Amino acid sequence: MSPDFPENLYEVLGVEPDVSDAELRRAGRARQRETHPDLGGDAQQFTRVRLAVEVLTNPRRRAEHDAWLAQLTGVAPVRRDHGVRLRQQQRASRARPAPPRPAAHSTAAGTDEVPTFERLPKPKVDVRRMGWYRTAWHPHPEVWPPARPIVHGPRLRELLTVLPFVLCTIGVCIAQSVFGLVVPWWIASYVLLVLSFVWISLRWVGARLQLARILFWANIAGIALDAAGAFLIAMFRIFEGAPEGVPFYVARGVLSLVGVLLALLASWGLDPRTKRMVRERMLCDIANETAPAVDSEQRQWGTPGEVALQHSLAGVNPIRRQYAEQLIGPTLEALERIPGVRIVHGLRLPDGDEYISTISHAVLCGRRLALIDDRLWHPGTYGLDTRGHVVRGGEPGSVPLEEFPHRVTRFRETFAEVAQVRGWLTITPDGPGAFAVDNSRTWQHVRLASPESMLREIGEWLSAEGEHVDRLLLRDVLELRVDA
Repeated sequence: MSPDFPENLYEVLGVEPDVSDAELRRAGRARQRETHPDLGGDAQQFTRVRLAVEVLTNPRRRAEHDAWLAQLTGVAPVRRDHGVRLRQQQRASRARPAPPRPAAHSTAAGTDEVPTFERLPKPKVDVRRMGWYRTAWHPHPEVWPPARPIVHGPRLRELLTVLPFVLCTIGVCIAQSVFGLVVPWWIASYVLLVLSFVWISLRWVGARLQLARILFWANIAGIALDAAGAFLIAMFRIFEGAPEGVPFYVARGVLSLVGVLLALLASWGLDPRTKRMVRERMLCDIANETAPAVDSEQRQWGTPGEVALQHSLAGVNPIRRQYAEQLIGPTLEALERIPGVRIVHGLRLPDGDEYISTISHAVLCGRRLALIDDRLWHPGTYGLDTRGHVVRGGEPGSVPLEEFPHRVTRFRETFAEVAQVRGWLTITPDGPGAFAVDNSRTWQHVRLASPESMLREIGEWLSAEGEHVDRLLLRDVLELRVDA
């Protein structure tokens, strides 16, 4: 049995059913940007769009949606040879060995020299003085989507449409006992009452909608037949010259007809709630299939420096990169004081080489994503010149051109409609001496940072959503992690 969908998801994104992969993703990004709550949009509309993107970018679910749409409209789904690939298929199989990489000879801050790790000055960061660390966090974050959809309380529209129908149905059952209007099929009234509660309950939680639809029309037909039976009894009594109780039978028939109208009104009143619950239920199912479990206690994925030696870009000194990640990575554990924080080490670029790690760490909290790349450079004062290049001591060409801001932009293009994305280029000195970071000039979405300023800024930024976990965002980031 194919699942029921709350609506035509192509219409939610404003595209045609034969839309290409690229057009679908562009439309999804645009609609998510329009409806994102942090950008002035509506949370419920954002959920609609999020579900549409999740379903239509998955070939199996898109096929199910097309079959449902064809059954609804009578139009066969369009055959697409340019269908969307599964997320698992977007990455080539990792069973094959990584291709050989040329030896790296980077001049990190002007040197090829690799210091001994034991002799490197370790970052000294006192997080106890930072405001986000002193916050009294609730130990259990709110995880979205949850394992099962949350059944919310009734809204005014639902009360005004459902309650009259329920009261009318109960009233018919009471009336036949109070006024002695017992007919041969009197038990049918109680069966109809039970049917009413069943289909209303199913619509209320957005479950088994096909069964709810069958029970609804069976309920309508039963109430209509009950009305017809009451009118027939009243008519026969009149013809037989026994008018006793005729007004009561007529009243019961009228009440049953009113019940039909109220049932239609109740169904209309439940439509928004049913669609909302179906969307939430489907998002929960998708998250349960592909994302970490709701009750997962894992906070970190990977180990700092684990992939640096074998999976760094050509031209990068892998040993210096590994040392930098091993120095910065443990300091990130302080962020786990925030209950919603999840940390992933060693990421590739979206649609990039699956064997090349270009981002050292990613820290997620709610719908905020902090990207961190580590550098092990000589002591000195680092800042940006007028062209946006990193310089040491104000000397042009003292530091190689930095690609990290462009990589953050790539992540923003992929995730910015779902999450806010920012970057921190964290510098650790490789020896004793004066060290400082000058942020009088900064990139648009990336900041230079020392280990201490990085922890302070990221902690303060993530604390706005410190008690939230977006499982679907975490899943998408985990799919970019480079395997050791």
